[in-house]
Amino acid sequence: MNFRKKLSTLKVPHNKHTAGVHSICVDPPKEVLLPMTMHAGAPAVPVVAVGDYVRVGQLVARDEGRFSCPVHATVSGTVTAIEPYQQADGTKTTIIRIESDGKMERDPNLKAPKVETLDEFLDAVKSSGIVGLGGAAFPLYGKLDALRRNKIETVLVNGAECEPYITSDHRTMVEHSDLVVKGINVLKKYMPEAKFVISIEANKPDAIEEMKRVFADDPTVEVRELETVYPQGAKQVILYNVTGKVVKGGQRLASLGVIIINVTTLSKLAQFMEDGTPLIDRCVTVDGSAIAEPKNIVVPVGTPAKYLIEQAGGLSTEPGKVLIGGPMLGHAIGSLDEPIQKATNAILAFNKKDSKLLEPSDCIHCGRCVSVCPVFLNPTAFDRAMRLENENERADTLERESLNQCIECACCSYVCPAHRPLMETNKQAKRFVRKHYAAKKEGGK
Repeated sequence: MNFRKKLSTLKVPHNKHTAGVHSICVDPPKEVLLPMTMHAGAPAVPVVAVGDYVRVGQLVARDEGRFSCPVHATVSGTVTAIEPYQQADGTKTTIIRIESDGKMERDPNLKAPKVETLDEFLDAVKSSGIVGLGGAAFPLYGKLDALRRNKIETVLVNGAECEPYITSDHRTMVEHSDLVVKGINVLKKYMPEAKFVISIEANKPDAIEEMKRVFADDPTVEVRELETVYPQGAKQVILYNVTGKVVKGGQRLASLGVIIINVTTLSKLAQFMEDGTPLIDRCVTVDGSAIAEPKNIVVPVGTPAKYLIEQAGGLSTEPGKVLIGGPMLGHAIGSLDEPIQKATNAILAFNKKDSKLLEPSDCIHCGRCVSVCPVFLNPTAFDRAMRLENENERADTLERESLNQCIECACCSYVCPAHRPLMETNKQAKRFVRKHYAAKKEGGK
């Protein structure tokens, strides 16, 4: 991975309309849909049956295999179905449908975990179902497992939230600074020599002020104001901009003595360690030119997008596109019944004018995609490789061009004057490479 002295970044419109809007809690929806693949890793396996009554926080699916993650009931009510489900991105999974009784009865077995050793702590975190809430959805225990093997010198608490519109992490820092403090204190027990750096973009002055206030007397915690650019929150970018370190392809951050943890993830860890509440809800930014009343709304995981939009005053006009996630990294949904997942931080609905698709044309070899790539890759090389007929040659070319180092930030697509879907091509290429080499490995047995 090659880095310039100053990483290439973009100045994108902030559109942080809800930055000053206090998050609200609403009544639970009539039904939640819980996919078994709300995390990076192997799918969870249901442990309940149709007809079972479940309470908030009760285990409904166990983790299975490497870096899997358990799933918990997010409402109290009755399991009405366990069935196949095709998600908006085309992938297939299994979902558990729970019809809410509106009572939100808490599982009486939930209590603060008792931990004394690192092993007990990691086992507890594994049972919490907490994943990285910055977007990757990697199980938190998998990240913290690096403490067994590496001496962590720096913990970067990622509060950058660089995507346009999204302000859910911002509201965490302003409204729940006590949980951020508690989360850092939890980690200090297992990283007593580490320095903590809370990294926040400059367009969140109230969050910066609040973090400085609550950590004013703690010399082990630094609040770092970062330039407001995209993709400041990407792990490779924030790592370099804060520490000057570079992570190479295939290298784990922990081997550099660094762990990066999203600020809302940290607050969820604090809540779990305090009272045993697993990851069951999310603060979601609901915004966009087709939303009547943009808001930050706390809802159970599995809540349909339609319900969130209703709580934000409904649609002000017929939408041309609805996204789960941000405009750079999110994906369009074809149905408002699509549920939010553990790592969902936004529902954005745009009017038809703002959703108009521009017709792609031939590459003009301007080099803009190369110039803005934070990790100095050549997206056009991936595009050309995907057009090769020979699959072996295609896979070898993609690997040679360091496809796996693409951080999928969409900077290339954003600046392309030919409107080519470069990031989507990169995603397709990654799926192809994984499938290709898995088939070769299987065939070699």
